[in-house]
Amino acid sequence: MNLYTLMKNRRSIRHFSDKKFPRKTIELVLNAGLLAPSGADKKPYVYIIIDDPVLKEKIKDRCEEIDKRLFANSEGWFKKWMLEKQISLEKNFLVDAPYLVVVAGETNKPYWLESTWLSIAYIVLAAENEKLATLTYTPGEMDFLHDLIEIPFNFEPVVIIPIGYPSKRASKINKNNKKKIFFNRYDSD
Repeated sequence: MNLYTLMKNRRSIRHFSDKKFPRKTIELVLNAGLLAPSGADKKPYVYIIIDDPVLKEKIKDRCEEIDKRLFANSEGWFKKWMLEKQISLEKNFLVDAPYLVVVAGETNKPYWLESTWLSIAYIVLAAENEKLATLTYTPGEMDFLHDLIEIPFNFEPVVIIPIGYPSKRASKINKNNKKKIFFNRYDSD
């Protein structure tokens, strides 16, 4: 598929079908992430694939606790936006998707955060190319993952990516493409 078509079609999906796909497909998608450019070519990130249902349930429970606390303390615009987008505080996508990928960045490497996000972009586009759905889910806190999946403390969890086929219930939310490109100067008009 054409790269621009992939970028145009990719959406954040929160409802996954239970349809399985081969493990080699997730490995193919993650290998695409390793092709991303990185600061000083250090590739300062790791991918932890999670398919254990008990572990996924523990992650879901912790994320729901964290997001409920975040939502309760958030500003009105954020609450309104979540309601408009029908984003629930229940995080069933964390157990419904066949795989979760936790991406963690090695914080003592140069440009670790920028490099990690470039890698994530490659992953979500590779998943789209394989007709798989993703979500770049960033709960308000992710330190609990250090103990739960034994991430060393010099790595910072950055995102949890559920990967699977979208359910029939999954809606494709239109992207906000208000004026974002300017020449020579920012123009607020």
